[in-house]
Amino acid sequence: MLDATLLKDLTELLANSLTFPEIEIVGGYFFKNYDSHALEGIAKTVTISPGRAARRLVQECIDGKKVEELIAFTVELDDNQLNGRTVRLSGLDNLLYALSRSGHVYDHGRRKLISISEDANLMPNWGVLRDGKEYPLIIASMDICNNSKLVKKYSPKVMEKVYLGLWEFFKPKMRQYNARMWYWAGDGGILAFRDQNGGPVDAVSCCLEMIFSLSIYNCSPDKQIDELIAMRIGLDAGRIKFFNKTGQIVSDVINYACHLEKNHTDPNGISISGELYERLTPQLRYMFKTKDEFELRTAHSLTYNCDKALC
Repeated sequence: MLDATLLKDLTELLANSLTFPEIEIVGGYFFKNYDSHALEGIAKTVTISPGRAARRLVQECIDGKKVEELIAFTVELDDNQLNGRTVRLSGLDNLLYALSRSGHVYDHGRRKLISISEDANLMPNWGVLRDGKEYPLIIASMDICNNSKLVKKYSPKVMEKVYLGLWEFFKPKMRQYNARMWYWAGDGGILAFRDQNGGPVDAVSCCLEMIFSLSIYNCSPDKQIDELIAMRIGLDAGRIKFFNKTGQIVSDVINYACHLEKNHTDPNGISISGELYERLTPQLRYMFKTKDEFELRTAHSLTYNCDKALC
C-alpha cells in the first residue's frame, strides 16, 4: 500500500502539470464514461479546478485498486502527446524518488511499478533517473594514492581486501548523504550525488567525512598493511546524461572532477570547482583555504594531515 504522502505528491503532480480536460482524458483510460462532474455531484456548468479533478481521479483509482496503474501511466505520459500537446510533468523525479524510498520503483522496460527487493540505497539511479535523460548531478572522483606501489609490495589480493574494507567503512557515510557509487576500478572510482535539496552541501560534507575519517580506518587492526592509506577527491557539478550502465557515462562534469583530483589535489585533499564552492554554506567555504585556477576555471582546495592526526 502506497503511503498518504506519496499519493498527495501524485495528486499535486497531476494538478500542476495537466489541465482539467487532460485529467478527464486520463480518467477515461481507466474508467468507462469517466466524468468528474458526475462523480463530484455537480452540474456540468460548474468549473472544476485541476486540483479538484486530480484529487477525484486519484481517489477513484485508489477505490478501484488502480493507483499503481495510474502512476505507471503518469510516468509514461512525460514527454509524450496528450490532447494535442507534449506533456512536461513537473516534479516527476521527486515522485519517483519518494517511490524508491517506499520500496517501489518504476520498471521502464516492463512499464509497471514493481517492489524492489534490493536495498534502495544501492540503486545507482536512486530509482529516479531514466536512461538517456539529463539531470543536474554532483560528481566526486576518488583515488587511492600510491596504489601501484602498494600493490607491488603487498600483492593485488591483499590490497583488494584492504580496499573492500575501506568501502565497507565508508558505506554508512554514503548512505547518510545519499551518495551512489557509479564506478570503481580497484584504486579509484566515481561517486554521484543528486543536485537538489542541499546536494552541494551533502556531497562536500560526505567527502570531507571520508577524508577526515581515514585516520580512524588507518588505525584499524583489520587493515592488514602497515602503510597509511591516503586519498584524493575532486568534485564538480553540472548536467549529466544518465545511462543505466553507469560505467559508460561520459561527461565534461566527470572529466573535470577526474582531472581536478588527479592533477590538482594533494594526498588526503579535496578540490572543488568554483561553481560548487559558491553554493556551499559559509562554514564549509571557510574550510577551503586555497584558491587558484585549474583548466581555466576557479578551483578551491584543502588538505588534511592524517599523519599528524595519528600522532
